[in-house]
Amino acid sequence: MIEWFGFLVSIIILLVGSRFHLGLSLFVGGVVLGLFTISPSEVLNQVYLTFTEPSIVVLALALSMIPIIAGLLQESGGLDRIVENLRIGKRGFLGLSPALLGLLPIPGGALFSAPLIDRAGVNLRNHVKAGINIWFRHILFFIYPLAPALIIPASIAGISVYTVILYQFPFFLLLIGIGYLFLLRNAEGDMGYDSVFSLKDLAPPLAVILVAPILNFGLQNFFQFGIREISTFFAILGSLLLALYLSDFRGDILEKSIRKTEPWNFVLIIFGIFTFINIFESSGIGSMISTLSPSRMLLSIGFGFFLGLVTGRISLPASIIIPIFLTTFSFESLPPLVFAMIYFSIFMGYVITPIHPCVGLSLEYFDSEIGSFLKVMVLPVGLSMAVVSFVFFLLI
Repeated sequence: MIEWFGFLVSIIILLVGSRFHLGLSLFVGGVVLGLFTISPSEVLNQVYLTFTEPSIVVLALALSMIPIIAGLLQESGGLDRIVENLRIGKRGFLGLSPALLGLLPIPGGALFSAPLIDRAGVNLRNHVKAGINIWFRHILFFIYPLAPALIIPASIAGISVYTVILYQFPFFLLLIGIGYLFLLRNAEGDMGYDSVFSLKDLAPPLAVILVAPILNFGLQNFFQFGIREISTFFAILGSLLLALYLSDFRGDILEKSIRKTEPWNFVLIIFGIFTFINIFESSGIGSMISTLSPSRMLLSIGFGFFLGLVTGRISLPASIIIPIFLTTFSFESLPPLVFAMIYFSIFMGYVITPIHPCVGLSLEYFDSEIGSFLKVMVLPVGLSMAVVSFVFFLLI
């Protein structure tokens, strides 16, 4: 009984603490879980093993560079040049501009894409604009191999991110189709631009976004590193060096980028996640949950959506559900299709919850009420969940 109480306390710490600092809440939640389920010496041992595991250290260092790249693109004007030279139709602009900006983990990033949507969607109601900003802002997480929100869950599941992308691509297309049907269909007219198209302005900052996944894929397939995350580290480093070059290696821009994006938080998140997971796996809680015999669909689809809804996160729910699923159903690594459906379900809760910071920022910018926003989102989210539930029932 004391073990169940400890697990409940640790989950409460995660849910409440993640609103203030995700990394610290994961670390504290893991330690608290350990104190209720294993000896203090074993808790210290698991913390030590986490902080000295080379793959975790390399992954933390790699992901810490991504927000710096985002800051450099923002401060050097690279983001503005990308958006200004996207010569696509109005519906394409409304979907692609927040998606591209969403790849860059910038605090308050929803406020960067909101003015673009406001500019292009002049004939749309404000709560529809807010829905577009949320739905499409995070859609590339499904297929961009260097999105932290994809790398971290894939690492937890023990699956190559490129394998994950193959299985998630149909769900990515589903999101585009449903987003078009419910959010973009009524956007009419052509885009107006203040300047002529310039490939010279578009190509360099766009290369910063594209070079890392290309390098990562090449390094993983043509070189055999003892630690898989090393290829990710060098790929992101290449992107960072290119971003620095395009900003003329200006120290003031780099300093401002680091201050604004706080990359050390990504290091804390990685160590916090794997501390929690390692202690969870040692605690025996997974075996206790398996005795309850939860169905695979309930654990994957229902619990995934619920945790996305109550946390407003992606990595945090994944760090809870995936270890439970692996233990309950005796898998060493998660089947990629199951991973894709868990990820999709978490994402659906994530895009509709007011706890998600981007939702609040979008509603504030577009002067929209949460009730109107939910009325717009409930149909696309409901249809999406119905489709993934049917596919799960059919194939799993």
